[in-house]
Amino acid sequence: MATTGVLKNVQILRAAAAYLVVLYHARLLTPVGEAVSFDFGNAGVDIFFLISGFIIAHVSRSDDVGRPGAFLLKRVIRVVPLYWVLTLMLFVVAQRAPALAGAGGRPDLAMLAKSLFFVPYLDGSGAMHPVLFMGWTLDYEMFFYLVFGAALLIRAELPRLLAVSATLGSLAMIGLVTHPQGVVAQTYTDMLMLEFVVGLWLNRAYRSLPAHLPRHVPPLLLAAALGAVVILAAGDVLWPQLPREVKWGLPAIVLVASTLALERGGATIGWRWLMLVGEASYTIYLTHPFLIKLVSVAYQRLHIVAMPLHVAALIGLYLLVGLVGIATHLIVEKPLTRWLRHRFLPRARPSIATGDPLPLAT
Repeated sequence: MATTGVLKNVQILRAAAAYLVVLYHARLLTPVGEAVSFDFGNAGVDIFFLISGFIIAHVSRSDDVGRPGAFLLKRVIRVVPLYWVLTLMLFVVAQRAPALAGAGGRPDLAMLAKSLFFVPYLDGSGAMHPVLFMGWTLDYEMFFYLVFGAALLIRAELPRLLAVSATLGSLAMIGLVTHPQGVVAQTYTDMLMLEFVVGLWLNRAYRSLPAHLPRHVPPLLLAAALGAVVILAAGDVLWPQLPREVKWGLPAIVLVASTLALERGGATIGWRWLMLVGEASYTIYLTHPFLIKLVSVAYQRLHIVAMPLHVAALIGLYLLVGLVGIATHLIVEKPLTRWLRHRFLPRARPSIATGDPLPLAT
């Protein structure tokens, strides 16, 4: 039987990760971003990769073992449709207005094909950005799905986890030693891939924890989570030269691990509006740059100089991003996903109520 149930703290983490990314992308909309560094918003990627590894292990442990095809089809149904729709829309619009495609300029058909099928490439600006630029982490995510899907042929859980860990760990070591030049090789030997591995092992550790923690443990876990948040946010000031895997990755691991342990012990946050933001986090991730672009065009014409108004504008933008993301999730993404699952997975059981793991990117 599939693992079900609402992992409330995981949803809260997804909401937080989504808004970290929004915070980073919106930082230059007003002078607030020039006065305060919001680079720590990049850590939304690290948090979501960790969650992705955790949830993939969580949802696939029973139904998908020995069935890599079914596993990959579920991932495609969950990730691809909305991404393809928005990618195609942006490609068409960018042919007439290349500025909307970002610094990479007008994408061509080869770029479109690579974007749609998750093949990393360098755009016109030299950045590893697909047509829908936030989708660069989908290249990492889909590769992780392929590796994990192949490992599902190994029915025993521990050997399966060891096989995935050895594969991604070896690739990361190759990248660390050889420093490959090609963008595809750079992507699949990136140290970021190890965050999926950590997430897998966090799931195994989570299931080994007792359902009821001693009374003195939750306050310690909460302190660890809050400390990780402080260290994560202060990284740009305290140690800006450290690699992201250390500066943001390690605090993200402590944050996610502490939050999961609190979940296991029954200490959860169940605020419905935050749960909804977490549920809609993938849609927020894909749609928020469009809103930031539209708002920035209008905002520049207002010639605002008062700092309180700049702060108010940012808060308003964050609210708008959430509302539009939630609306798109409920009206477009959720019905589309439900229809595709019914059409291609008629016997599939409902997925875990946290929602499938989905990447966020900067």
